[in-house]
Amino acid sequence: MKKNANILEYVEKYKYKYGIKYAEEGGKLVKTLGVLASIVWVYSFFMIVFSVLSFSINFAAGIFNYSDHSNVFISTIITAIIMIAAAVLYVCKQKIIACIIAIVAQIFVVLTYAPISVYGAGYMPSFYWRFVIPAALLIIFAASLLIVLIRANIKTNKLYNTLVEGLYKQYGTKDGEKLTDEQWNEFLTNYNPYKIVD
Repeated sequence: MKKNANILEYVEKYKYKYGIKYAEEGGKLVKTLGVLASIVWVYSFFMIVFSVLSFSINFAAGIFNYSDHSNVFISTIITAIIMIAAAVLYVCKQKIIACIIAIVAQIFVVLTYAPISVYGAGYMPSFYWRFVIPAALLIIFAASLLIVLIRANIKTNKLYNTLVEGLYKQYGTKDGEKLTDEQWNEFLTNYNPYKIVD
């Protein structure tokens, strides 16, 4: 159920009044993790775009046969699109979904390039600095953001529900009858804790 904006505002005032603090969106920790994730995202995205261009040039020059590398080429383009989608969602304040998508994209790109990066008994060094290391860093930052944001949502929801339940016990009935959903929503929208409610 959608939360009432007026009560959410009251929740923030309540937190400030009683010194309730935890890492949440807009806080220093989230901003720092966001900046670090953005830096790694830019590097990772550049490596992916570079790979697309490299494949395209090699296809055009006849160095690579498209049929031999089409799966990796298409997968790389899909990964680039997914990463753009994650960035757009992050900017549009859908940070939790953006972090999940970013993590999936990084796992996808590593799995895509692992088979073609085998060199002797191991992997080519470029595989690590192009894909593995940035993927690992982005996953760490995105996962950390995810944990902080989910934890903040849980705490805020708990506080919101506690306040709404308290208000309902006190004002949920009028003349012995329970308020309808419409009346209750109207009450929450107009509720002002600094005024006496009739």
